[in-house]
Amino acid sequence: KAFGANLVLKKVDFALREGEICALIGENGAGKSTLMNILGGSLRPDAGQIELDGREVRFSSPRDSLQCGIAFIHQELNLVGDLSVADNLFLGRELRGPGGLLNEAAMRRRAEGVFGRMGIPISPTALVGTLDASYKQVVEIARALLMDARIIIMDEPTTSLTHVEIGRVFELMRTLRRQGVSIVFISHKLQEVMALCDRYAVLRNGELVASGDVRDVSER
Repeated sequence: KAFGANLVLKKVDFALREGEICALIGENGAGKSTLMNILGGSLRPDAGQIELDGREVRFSSPRDSLQCGIAFIHQELNLVGDLSVADNLFLGRELRGPGGLLNEAAMRRRAEGVFGRMGIPISPTALVGTLDASYKQVVEIARALLMDARIIIMDEPTTSLTHVEIGRVFELMRTLRRQGVSIVFISHKLQEVMALCDRYAVLRNGELVASGDVRDVSER
């Protein structure tokens, strides 16, 4: 991928397995966000291909990517604080009953179901603005799961979280891994990578310079 004369990705080969957490590591400007924006449908590659379950796919928009089960959760969460959790989960795709009226009971039931799957005690009627930062992350993840996401990209999700909140989000990510969801974890924090991830991929100046199993790596 190039922007004008600036080649930002150079023959990067990145693989993600089912039911794993893979860390994507690199300095600012290494190409991490560009690579994930291609996977998330926000950017089109100039060359190369994307394969999902062995089949080539092409994304013209984030909607195309999401329809293939890929959700990108950005650092700036896309939530409305004055709406309830359930309303945020179904924002833009509300469930409606006869006469086009909102079926709030159905939305609450589905919200309770996805939070039950996640093992997280959040009330669907709570206002999102009253939640702490980690629970807002959980709401974003729940929305992705309600759209049948099988791959979730998380862009430095711990930046604004406390130690307790990080533990809560990490436990949720481990739960999703056990359920077969694959997660790309973009991070600068080696300790978090060592504690959470199965594999790692390192980008430098737009090139993949290292990859492997986290268990084979020492923090030193």
